[in-house]
Amino acid sequence: MQIFDIIAAVLVLGASISLLWTEKWRINILAVAIQYLGVFWFVAQVWPIGLASVKLISGWMAAAILGSSVNALGGLPVPTTAVSGKIFRILAASLSVILAFSVAPNGTDWIPLTFPALFSSILLIGMGLLQLGMTSGPFRIILGLMNVLCGFEIIYAAVVSSILVAGLLALVTLGIALTGAYWLSLLPVEEQP
Repeated sequence: MQIFDIIAAVLVLGASISLLWTEKWRINILAVAIQYLGVFWFVAQVWPIGLASVKLISGWMAAAILGSSVNALGGLPVPTTAVSGKIFRILAASLSVILAFSVAPNGTDWIPLTFPALFSSILLIGMGLLQLGMTSGPFRIILGLMNVLCGFEIIYAAVVSSILVAGLLALVTLGIALTGAYWLSLLPVEEQP
């Protein structure tokens, strides 16, 4: 079981770095889907599998909503990022990984999660905050919000196991995706990132 936790943590790490690094919207949607697969794995450790599958389904639906709305717009133009900007993103992501790796061992005493699950949740929150701080485009902001929410959901699932909370968090995930789709549809084509 521990090896699957490590695989899920690596999936979450790769997906969150991909969301921060790449500007291509299709790769970002795929990374969100992979990220929710990792979140499902960690939530399934503390919740029943049927209740944890709500996270997976709502995350994939949110990714489908965002993907279909961007596809209906004809895609998003790919901005050219300077090399210094990409280096800064990698350095910031590295600091977030180091922070998550150093905080997670002590956090397992307070939060009843395994080290890979707590590492992944702290990493997702950190990467989401980085995403929110480094961008002004609506698509990237929605991805950052979904990142932060994914990290929060892993921690919250260990503390509370309620059907009502699972449904509420699924509604929040879908609400963020629908808000992002609506926000994208309002912008003129030349202003979309």
